[in-house]
Order: sequence, then structure tokens, then C-alpha cells
Amino acid sequence: MADAHTVKKRMSRPTDARAMRSRESLRAALLELIGTRPFDHIAIRDITAQAGVSYPVFFRRYASKEELLEDVATEEVRQLLSLSLPMFESEAQVESLWALCRYVDEHRALWTRLLTCGAAPAMRGEFLRIAKQIGERSDSWLPVDLAAPFVVGGLFEILAWWLGQPADYPMENVVRIIDALIVKSVIRPDGVNLL
Repeated sequence: MADAHTVKKRMSRPTDARAMRSRESLRAALLELIGTRPFDHIAIRDITAQAGVSYPVFFRRYASKEELLEDVATEEVRQLLSLSLPMFESEAQVESLWALCRYVDEHRALWTRLLTCGAAPAMRGEFLRIAKQIGERSDSWLPVDLAAPFVVGGLFEILAWWLGQPADYPMENVVRIIDALIVKSVIRPDGVNLL
């Protein structure tokens, strides 16, 4: 008999088409709901009603609404990273920063909720894991085990700060802030030489 962790993992990561559709419906429902009200005010029944799936189907995929939120957060981090990977390659850094900021701005309500509710630790953890992998391939002057948490922490703090500003705050300023505080300090620092 499989242990509880194995069953939970299998159920939350379905592979057949019907299970994938219900998982995507649940994720889409949460994304829609999270844009309209605080996460704490969303019940599992709200999510299943919005998704058009039965209440028991939810528990075949997720143990809690927090687990669903972590799944959504992980996917959002992966999407954001796919847009920002060129930030670590010298020829496309600025364009990558613009793509990252545009994505967050287009999904402002979602990212505001993700960075201020229960998903923030899951998002940071996933971002940190991937950042370490990227760091092993980058030409940063910092050791990977220092650069990765610095980039993740700095980027998340900048994004959270930006999302707390009025919606018309210039995106160009955010791009410049990330470039100055993250990219230039980690990837291409001026005059820093380590022995």
C-alpha cells in the first residue's frame, strides 16, 4: 500500500486528460476568485462552483485550498522566470526586465495576492530553487549560494513594493530599480574584484 505522501503527490499531479482538465479548472477558478476577494474569504466550495467540478474532485487533487494556491504560485513563478531568464544573459537583460514587469503588471491583482498571502513562501522557494540552477550557469561574480537568495529576496521585495504603489507608477522606474539593485550588482558590478 502506498504511503500518504505518495498518494497525495499522485493525486495532486494528475496525468490523465480528465484529471488534467479538472486541475486546470480548479487553478483557473482560484485565479479568477483571488482577483476579486481576499484568499481567506474564498471557500473550497467557491472554488469548485467556479470550476464546475464536484467538491470531492477537489480533494482528489489537493489536500487544501492552500495547496492549490501553492500549485498556482509555482506555475506563476515558472512563467515569470521563463520571461526573465534572459536577465542573466548580457545581450538581453533590459528586454527581459521589461517582459518581467509587463507580465506582473498584466496580472497585478493576482501577483498582489500571491506576494501578500499564504503563497509567498512557496513562490520564494520555487524561485530560489530555479535561481540556484540558473546561477550555476551564469557568470555572476557572487557564489551561487549567496547570489540566488539575494536575487530572489531583492526581486520579490521590489515587486511587492511596486504592487503597493498606485497603478500608474511608472514601470520604467521598476525596470531601472531591478536593473540597478539586482542585475548590475549581481551580474555586472562595477569595480568589484574578489581574491
